[in-house]
Amino acid sequence: MAMRELEGFDEVLRTVLTKVPIEALLPALPVEELLAALPPEQRLAGLTPEQRILLMPDEALRLLPDDYLRSLPEDIRAQIRAPLGRPL
Repeated sequence: MAMRELEGFDEVLRTVLTKVPIEALLPALPVEELLAALPPEQRLAGLTPEQRILLMPDEALRLLPDDYLRSLPEDIRAQIRAPLGRPL
């Protein structure tokens, strides 16, 4: 029998997880799973508008005017160059 099938497993797990500090749990949780559980507005919280651009699909990046892309900070432009396939 799997542990998850034991009677009361969910309740015990919930109790344990509320007692363990989040810092102890984070190394065991893949970032992708943590982010997938958050709504988009929380995933974007704390990012600058320029950093949010990096999350756009390549197809949308290609539609942005070159003048606008050249106005972005160099570190952002450097990350955009490869998907665009052209210099900025």
